Amino acid sequence: MAQDIPSIGELEIQVLRTVWEQEPCTERQVWDLIRQERPAGRTTVLKAIQRLEAKGLLVRVKDSSPVQFRASVDERRVLPELVGRFVERILGGSADPLVSYLAESNELSAKDFAALKAIAKKMNKLPDESK
Repeated sequence: MAQDIPSIGELEIQVLRTVWEQEPCTERQVWDLIRQERPAGRTTVLKAIQRLEAKGLLVRVKDSSPVQFRASVDERRVLPELVGRFVERILGGSADPLVSYLAESNELSAKDFAALKAIAKKMNKLPDESK
């Protein structure tokens, strides 16, 4: 797996997801949205924004006042890599626990379930490698 995406922590992921949903947005907007989900000090969120900016994942919007941020990488590129890292590092390379969790989860939305069905259908079209 390519290592283009730097390592990012839980709060940094939450900040990045917030920016993807709201961009462009100010630090204050990010902080307001994050503290609706969890207790977080403004300076803590600002520090996470600064770390993401230093890692090249957030950029400042030119000539914006107050300063606004946008993501410099697409969500569809970052999230699969983070999931892959999770499977490799946390689950020891096996997706079985993740698949079991998803199969037993009562919290999947109709959209999530439809996405899983589409993935399973796509996987069934692959040639059987065990032959």
